[in-house]
Amino acid sequence: KKQKGPFEYLDQVRQHLARLPAIDPSTRSIILCGYPNVGKSSFMNGITRANVDVQPYPFTTKSLFVGHTNYRYLPWQIIDTPGILDHSLENRNVIEMQSITALAHLRACVLFMIDISEH
Repeated sequence: KKQKGPFEYLDQVRQHLARLPAIDPSTRSIILCGYPNVGKSSFMNGITRANVDVQPYPFTTKSLFVGHTNYRYLPWQIIDTPGILDHSLENRNVIEMQSITALAHLRACVLFMIDISEH
């Protein structure tokens, strides 16, 4: 019974890791990032076979999504990230930290998207 606690914790970690998308570090990658509701997921759905939920309100994307496409016969993985707001790192929530972590640790081209119709 003493070891029940650690095994429960390991099972929770395993379940959490199973929910994360499989990102291949050896495949060419593009990270889509930007403010909430600027069209990142719509762009992802348009260039990949992914089916990311798109809604007319911000903060629809709550985790990383990975789609795949080919360009000039080369495979690419496109990584859709949750929207990030302009505030300090200490004030970011868990959802925003997924975007920050992807930007910090994945070797990828970063496509920062903005919505020019709002300005």
